[in-house]
Amino acid sequence: MLKNYFKIALRNLRKHKFYSIVNIFGLTVGLTSVIFILLYVVDELGYDKFHKDHDRVFRVVENQYYAGQPVFPVAVTPGPLAPSLKDEYPEVTHATRVQFTNNQFEYGDQHFLERGIYVDQEFLDIFSFELVNGDTKQVFEPLNALVINETLVAKYFPEQDPIGKTIRINGKDDMMVTGVFKDVPKNSHLQFDYLMSTKKLGTTWKEMSSAWSNNTLYTYIKISEDANIKILNEKIKGQIKKYKEGSVTDIYLQPLTDIHLGEVSFTADISGKGNRTYVEIFSIVAAFILVIACINFMNLSTARSARRAKEVGLRKTVGASRFQLIYQFLGESVLLSLVSVLLSILLVDLLLPSFNQLSEKTLELDLLNPENGLKITALMAVAVIGTGLLAGSYPAIFLSSFQPANVLKSKNSKTGGSFFRKVLVVLQFTVSIVLMIGTITVSTQLSFIQSKNLGINKEQVVYISSLSDNHEIFQHELMQQEGIKSVGFTNQHPAYVENSTSGISWEGANPDETILIHLQAVDPGYITTMQIEMAEGRNFSEEIASDSNAVIINQQALKTIGYEKPIGGRLRAGDKQYTIVGVAKDFHFKSIHQPIEPLIMFMSPQQLSRTVVKIDGRQVGDAMAKIEGQWQKLNPKKTFRASFLDEDFDKLYAAEKRTATLFKYFATLAIIISGLGLFGLASFIAEQRTKEISIRKVFGAPVRGLFYLVSKDFTRLVLISFIISVPVGWYLMTMWLNSFAYRINLGVSIFLVSGGMALAIALATVSYQSITAAMANPAKILRNE
Repeated sequence: MLKNYFKIALRNLRKHKFYSIVNIFGLTVGLTSVIFILLYVVDELGYDKFHKDHDRVFRVVENQYYAGQPVFPVAVTPGPLAPSLKDEYPEVTHATRVQFTNNQFEYGDQHFLERGIYVDQEFLDIFSFELVNGDTKQVFEPLNALVINETLVAKYFPEQDPIGKTIRINGKDDMMVTGVFKDVPKNSHLQFDYLMSTKKLGTTWKEMSSAWSNNTLYTYIKISEDANIKILNEKIKGQIKKYKEGSVTDIYLQPLTDIHLGEVSFTADISGKGNRTYVEIFSIVAAFILVIACINFMNLSTARSARRAKEVGLRKTVGASRFQLIYQFLGESVLLSLVSVLLSILLVDLLLPSFNQLSEKTLELDLLNPENGLKITALMAVAVIGTGLLAGSYPAIFLSSFQPANVLKSKNSKTGGSFFRKVLVVLQFTVSIVLMIGTITVSTQLSFIQSKNLGINKEQVVYISSLSDNHEIFQHELMQQEGIKSVGFTNQHPAYVENSTSGISWEGANPDETILIHLQAVDPGYITTMQIEMAEGRNFSEEIASDSNAVIINQQALKTIGYEKPIGGRLRAGDKQYTIVGVAKDFHFKSIHQPIEPLIMFMSPQQLSRTVVKIDGRQVGDAMAKIEGQWQKLNPKKTFRASFLDEDFDKLYAAEKRTATLFKYFATLAIIISGLGLFGLASFIAEQRTKEISIRKVFGAPVRGLFYLVSKDFTRLVLISFIISVPVGWYLMTMWLNSFAYRINLGVSIFLVSGGMALAIALATVSYQSITAAMANPAKILRNE
C-alpha cells in the first residue's frame, strides 16, 4: 500500500510539474529561512549554557537610587563585595571578581596588545573553561602566573611547550605561563585570551579590594544546590549599605544565562550584549515564514481539488476509506516537504558563510558532527513530518471528504474551498506587510540615528585606545604635521562615558537628596577636537596649573545644580572645591537609547588614557600614516590600535543594524513566497476561467476590463490584509521605538508605502496570468464547444 501511495505521489508530481515546482520552491525558500533563523536564535539562547553548573552561577549587580532620577542599574560592584558574600552567607560556595584589561605582550621580537582579565583563585571553580595544560588548583599559585588560550600558544610558542615560558607584560613585568585553556566559546559573554591573578595588581588591588565606595569589578558567585535564590536575594540586598553609610545601592543576583539577553541595560555592562526582543521577533518571523510557505501548499492543493475529484470518487467507489485517502494525501505532502528540506539543507550549507558575515556569527550546520549531527538529523525529521502534516492537513481532510456520487456525475463539479483560500491569502499578505512596516521603520530609525546632531563632531576623528608614553610630545609633534588639525586626550571613550559619582555638592543642594553626575577627565585639546560648543564661559586653559580646579559642566548638569549664573559657581567633591569656567551645550556621550545625563568635565593629567586626533578629510591616508609613524617613533614596543570615531558610534547600534538587514532579507523572502503562492493560484484561476474570459472577449469586452476581472479579487484581498496589518505593525513598532530616548514618529507614509508595495507586488504577480488569459485567442479555446 505504501509503495502504491509513493508511486501515485511521484506520478502527480510529474503530471503537474508547474504546481509541484511552485510548491517545492516555496517550501524550500521558507525552510531555508527558518533554518537560518533557528541557528541564530539557538546560538543566542545558548549563551553561557556550556558551563557545567550554569544554573547555580550568578553575577552580582546593583540598583542605585537617586533623587528625581530613574533607577540606575550598574553591572560593576565594589571590591570587598565578593569575599564578604562568601564569608557571611553559607549559600555562597564560591566567589570571584573579574576585571578586564589590555596588556602589551612581548616575547622575542613579537609585541602585541592582548585582551585578558584579572580573576580570583576560584574563577575556574565557578566557570567551566577547560584547561588543556595545568592544574586548576595551582595555576594561580605564583604571583606572576599567566594562563593563556591555545591561540596565544600558537602565536607565541608554535610547536613548543609553553609551560614555564616567560612573557614580558607592558615592558616591565615577567609573567610565567602556568596553564593553557581552550579558546573561549563564541557563545560566552566573557571573552578573553588570558587570565592573571588579581593579586598581581599589587597596591592598586589593595585599594580596590577594600573600597566599598568604588564600583570597578564584576562579581560572580556560585551557590549551593539547595539554596533558595529568592531568600538569598532578600538577605544580600542591603550588603553594600551595611558597610557604606549613606549608600543608595541595593544588590541582587542576575542568572548567568540571563546576562547576554537580559532585559535591563546596565551601565558598565560587558560589550557584545544581545537583545532578547530581537530573538523573540526573529522566532516569530521564522514561524510566520513557515506558515506562509505552508499556506502556499494548502492554497494550491485546495485550488486543484477539482482535478483530483474524480480520482477520489473512483477510489471511494472501489472501497478506499476516508482515512486511507487522508494517509495518501498526507504522504504526498510529506514527500514534498522531504524534497524541500533536502534542498534547503544544501542552500543553507551554500549560503551559511554569507549569513555568518551578515549576522556576525560563526554558526555551523555540520551533519557529520558526532555531538550535533544526531540532533540536527532529528530536527530535520521533525521539520519534514511537521511541515508535511501542517501543509497537507487541510487539503487531505478536504479532498477526502468528496462524495463519489457528486463528483462522478458532472465533469464541472464544484468542490468549494474558495473562502478558505481567500483567508489564507489575506493571512499571507498581512504577515508580509507587517514585515515590510518593520523593515521600513527600523531602517528609518537607523537613518535618524546616523544623521542626528550629537552635539559633537565625530567625523574625521581618529580614536586611539591608549596614551603615548610622552603624550605631550606626541601632541606637539602631530600638530606640526600637515593634515592634523587638533589632538586631545581623555580617560574614557567619547561614545560611552560611564564614570559617575554621587559625591558632588554645591551651594543650595538638598543634603537629603543624592544626585548622580557623570565625570570625564579631558584636556583643552579634547574640547577643541570634538568641537564641543560652549553655551557659556570658556574652554580649559592650556596652562594646567591655572585650571587645576576648573570644571566644565553640560546643560543637563546645570539644570540639576540650578545656578542662575553658573560661571564662577563652586562645586565641592570631598574636601576639594572646584570652579565652573564653562557650560557646554548638551552632547551625546552614550547611545541615543538613553537621554543625555548630567556631566562634569575636569582636568586631571594623571587620569588621561585615550587619544583623539582631528584630521583633514582630504588627507585621510596621509594623516593616518603620520599618526602611526609618530606613535611608533615614541612607542616602538607599544601596539598602535586606532579607529575612526564615527565607526565607533555606529557600533553602538550594531544590533539594530543587523536587525534591519536581517529584517530586510526575511521580509523580502516572505514577499517572494507569498507572491509565488499568489502566482500559482492566479495561474490556476485564470486557467479555470479561460472559457468565461473568451466568451466575454467575443462579446466585445476590452483587455483592460478582462484584466480587472481577474485581478480585482486579489486586489481586494491585499487591501483587507493592509487594513489588518496597520494596527498590528503600529503596535509592534511603537513598542520597539520606545527603547530609544530619541526616535522617529510613526508617520502615515510608512504604512502607505508598505501597503502600496504589497499591492504593486500582488498586481505584478497576477498580471502575467491575467493578461495572458485576456490576450488568448477565443477561437482556439471555444472551437470544441
